[in-house]
Amino acid sequence: SPKEQERERREGTKLPSNPEEVEDLRGGDSAANPLIAFTFEELKIITANFRQDRVLGGGGFGNVYKGFIPEDLREGLQIQPLPLPVAVKVHDGDNSYQGHREWLAEVIFLGQLSHPNLVKLIGYCCQDDHRVLIYEYMPRGSVENNLFS
Repeated sequence: SPKEQERERREGTKLPSNPEEVEDLRGGDSAANPLIAFTFEELKIITANFRQDRVLGGGGFGNVYKGFIPEDLREGLQIQPLPLPVAVKVHDGDNSYQGHREWLAEVIFLGQLSHPNLVKLIGYCCQDDHRVLIYEYMPRGSVENNLFS
């Protein structure tokens, strides 16, 4: 919206619109903790076209789908083992400045972390209006269920 564009101009910030710009903002973390920039077409393959029976849950951000990164997804993909089960968090239609900032903060912050007790961010999609995060899949249910049951 014009109001958001004016705020971007005032604040001197431009949100990334492609993987190269995301990696520029990640700076040195790109080499230490590389993330894979997936295309939206690849995510359709991974999630079986975002099938409803693959929905793991949802919230204010959108749905999370279970998917599998197949061996033949892309030449030279540096992930092992394949096929790899993943959770695909699709940012909903909130294409606001704030929505994009929250998505970007998650990419930058979680892209820095590596700990055995934290789910690992594997990659993202920043293509057209699509903002998606791809995490390792945790098969034992939600954190809430594991903590309180």
